[in-house]
Amino acid sequence: MTAAYDYEDMHHLVDRLTPPQVRRLRLLVTQDAELAQVAESLPITHPAEAAPEGLAALIGSVDGPTDMADRHDDHIRERMRERFGDQA
Repeated sequence: MTAAYDYEDMHHLVDRLTPPQVRRLRLLVTQDAELAQVAESLPITHPAEAAPEGLAALIGSVDGPTDMADRHDDHIRERMRERFGDQA
């Protein structure tokens, strides 16, 4: 009966982990000689990738000129002129 409770506890624990914590747990499991055999037998449902952190995680990557941060007002004005003409 304890194995069933242990399984249930571990299931709930993993459900509460954040994605970075799950990746860390997977790494720890794959480094253990006994547990690695079980982990290797499981299919990977998605490729491992580094999770973006901070603001980049919220907005994604920005594709634009390299001086976008320094000259953002100029870039916005230029885009407004392209879109709406010289009245902007």
